Amino acid sequence: MLVFSKLFDLLVALASCVALFSFNDAPPPGPPQGQYEVDTVRFVLTNPAEKNADKPVPHVWIDTNTKLSGLSGGTLKSRLPYGLQLDFTDVQREYKAVEFTTVEVAYDDEQVDPRAKPPKLPLRIDARDYEMVNSVAGGQIVKSNVRILSGKIPAVVTRAEPLTLRLEGYFVENDGTKRRFQLDEHYDVEKEKTVKPAREVLQDL
Repeated sequence: MLVFSKLFDLLVALASCVALFSFNDAPPPGPPQGQYEVDTVRFVLTNPAEKNADKPVPHVWIDTNTKLSGLSGGTLKSRLPYGLQLDFTDVQREYKAVEFTTVEVAYDDEQVDPRAKPPKLPLRIDARDYEMVNSVAGGQIVKSNVRILSGKIPAVVTRAEPLTLRLEGYFVENDGTKRRFQLDEHYDVEKEKTVKPAREVLQDL
């Protein structure tokens, strides 16, 4: 019995040493300690249009394809070419699709990028059903069925420079009737090239 008792004590001591080593070897808790080389672009709309329920237009923004190389430091970089993200919430469920017939990008310096390839038009995006869930006073949950028209037009912007975006097309109603829309939006460019702590970069994402 004495032999087994000593063997048991030895195993317990060995397990304690392994646990202590693993604990001391673990990374310290808290925010990430690395850094990111930041090289990003952001397009800022300078002439936002007034909303008009009688003249619906899709919400459009320029996706600068900005990605992290890792979660504890590395790079945060925007990569050309940039695409267009499109979104419209049809609360009344009036439309079954949206069609784009014109997609034009005009840079302020009037230079034309020979690498730019216009998208194939007309471009149609079909609506999809979506259930919205909202909470109201008293904790009551209210559900409503809407339609979402969303999609992407890739590789439309090939330069990180101020530009005007012109879009034309139609909302297609349930009976096939088409309601025309037109967008003429100007964007300035904000560029950032610096080094930031990982905790600052990640909290802004």
